[in-house]
Amino acid sequence: MKRVFGLTAIVAGGVLALFFPDLEFGWFRGRPLGIVLVVIGGIELLESRRRR
Repeated sequence: MKRVFGLTAIVAGGVLALFFPDLEFGWFRGRPLGIVLVVIGGIELLESRRRR
């Protein structure tokens, strides 16, 4: 499950950062939010590999 969440977060973050950098979600802008999602997704993937 962590692997699926990690991959989903990386894809969603990449789409936000690359294609919607000026989009606003409340007080968040697309590019910084996308970068944070990619980092969180990467951490989740590393944790899922480390557990095995």
